[in-house]
Amino acid sequence: MKKPLYYVLFLIGCFGAYAQQDDDGITKVEIVKDSSDEYADAFGSHEIRLNALDLVLYPTVHLYYERVLDQSNGYGISALANFGDNENTYQNFALTPYYRFYFLNRKDFGASGLFVEVFSSFVSANFHKFKSSSPNKDVFQFSMGIALGKKWVNRNGFSFEAFVGFGRYLNKIDNGADGHGRVGLAIGKRF
Repeated sequence: MKKPLYYVLFLIGCFGAYAQQDDDGITKVEIVKDSSDEYADAFGSHEIRLNALDLVLYPTVHLYYERVLDQSNGYGISALANFGDNENTYQNFALTPYYRFYFLNRKDFGASGLFVEVFSSFVSANFHKFKSSSPNKDVFQFSMGIALGKKWVNRNGFSFEAFVGFGRYLNKIDNGADGHGRVGLAIGKRF
C-alpha cells in the first residue's frame, strides 16, 4: 500500500519540477487586459440624443438626456415640443422620464445593445386635432408604458438607437386617446 503512494508522490514531484522549468530559466506571464469598463469610462456617463424620426415627420423637436449608470443600466428624461399644427399628432408638449435595462452587450462600450425601457409620460395634449368630436382645449395626460429597442455606440462616442413602445394613459378623458406610441430613430453623443 505504501509503494503506490510513493510512486504517485514521486511522479507528482517530477511533473511539478518539469512544469516550472523553462529553457532560459525565465517564466513567461501573459497579462490579459479586461477592457469591459474602459470604453464606458472613456466616453463619460452622459448622453444627449435627438429623435430624427419626429423631426422629419412632424415639426417636432424630441430631445433625450441619459445618465449611464453602468454597462447594463441607465436613466434619463426626454422632452418633446410640437411647433406645428399637424393633424397627425395631438401632443403639444411631453416630459418622459425613463429607466433602461441593457442586454447582450457584445462590445463593452457601456449601455449599448438591446434594451427594455420603462417610462412614464406627462403630456399636454389637444385631442381636437386628432378627433373632431373632442373639445378644442388642451388637457393634461399621464401615462405609463414600456419600450423595446437597440442602441449602437461607436468608438468615438456617437450613438444611434431604434425603439418602439406603447404607453397607456392612466387618467382617461372623454373623446381622448387611450394610449400613445413611443417610436424613434435617435442619434446622439456620449460625453
